[in-house]
Amino acid sequence: MEQLAEHPLLQNVPRERVLCFTGHRPEKLPTGKTLQILTETLHYYINIAVTQGYTHFLTGLADGVDYLAAEYLFTLRQRYPIIQVIGVQPCEDYKEFFCTHGYSLPRLEYMLSNVNGLVILPGSYRSYGAFKARNCYMVDRSAAIIAVCSEGRSGSMQTFSYAVRQGLAHCRICLDNVSGYHPYLSPQEWEVQRSGF
Repeated sequence: MEQLAEHPLLQNVPRERVLCFTGHRPEKLPTGKTLQILTETLHYYINIAVTQGYTHFLTGLADGVDYLAAEYLFTLRQRYPIIQVIGVQPCEDYKEFFCTHGYSLPRLEYMLSNVNGLVILPGSYRSYGAFKARNCYMVDRSAAIIAVCSEGRSGSMQTFSYAVRQGLAHCRICLDNVSGYHPYLSPQEWEVQRSGF
């Protein structure tokens, strides 16, 4: 895969066809049945995005929400070959970051081996702002964002807020009141914050 700051797969694609993801890593996600319903909810909104004409999807390649979204898009791509999944790696030593922080390296390898294209941003994960630069890169090339996060201080919420300020269509699948959810909640009943999506 080419290691370019501007991937060829994005060069001739209208921004209106590009959507990016942001969301929490596994330690901030619910577990068990609630995680299953959350995943179904994410799939539900990805399906809406595809029906609205989004064809190119940017993933930050993190464990957690990025993985859940990418895994579903890889499956969906078998039915809709127009779907293109582009990984945006925040640094050159990203595998080291996964290993030293206890994330699933097999999940990263799975994403890397299945994306249609890969952008590798220069530098190290130890550099200040590497992950923020990755997030801004994705937002600045997208017309919409799907976020899975709670209110409060987090990289995901910062990315979502930046996207809203930039005028992106958005859908935030809220994790603020997860503990109070009924175990048989449908995706349509999950609390979301949406605009233009």
